[in-house]
Amino acid sequence: MSDAFCFECGADKPGDCLRWCPTFEPSPIDFTEPIRHARTTDPATSKLAAAQLDHTLADHHRAVLDWLTNHGPATDDQIAQAMVDADLTTRTETARRWVRTLREEHHQIVPYFGVYGSRQVRWPNPSGRLALVWDVPNGQEIRQEQDVAKLIRRNRNRNR
Repeated sequence: MSDAFCFECGADKPGDCLRWCPTFEPSPIDFTEPIRHARTTDPATSKLAAAQLDHTLADHHRAVLDWLTNHGPATDDQIAQAMVDADLTTRTETARRWVRTLREEHHQIVPYFGVYGSRQVRWPNPSGRLALVWDVPNGQEIRQEQDVAKLIRRNRNRNR
C-alpha cells in the first residue's frame, strides 16, 4: 500500500479521492480534446457519421465572438440584440441559438465571474429577471491589451 493514503476517503494515490472527500480536486477539462459525438456502443455507421462532422466556426459564430471580445461580457439577450442591430439576422432567437452553440458545443464562451471571481455574475434582462453573464476565455486580458495598443498608437500619432 502507498504511503500517500487519504484518511478522509481511503484513496491509495493522490488524485484518486472521491468527490465527497474534502481533499478532492477535479481534473481540469481539456478543451483541446475533440468532442465525441458517438458513444462506444454505437454502430460503426454512427461513428463514421460523427467523425465527418465539421467543427469549424461559421461566420456568424465568429461575429458573436468578435463582438464579445470587443464589447466585453454580456447576457444572451444583450449578445442576441447586438447581432440583430448589426443586421446579421432579423430574429433574436436565431442569434440566441448562435450563442448557445458557441457555449455548449464549441466551448468558446465561458461564464463571467467579475472582479472577485467567486460566483458567475448575473445582470437583469429587459424583463427584470436575472440572466447569466458570459465572456470569451481571457476576455478581460484581451481587452486590456487592446486598450494598451490603442494608447500606444495614439501616442505615436501625437509624436508625428
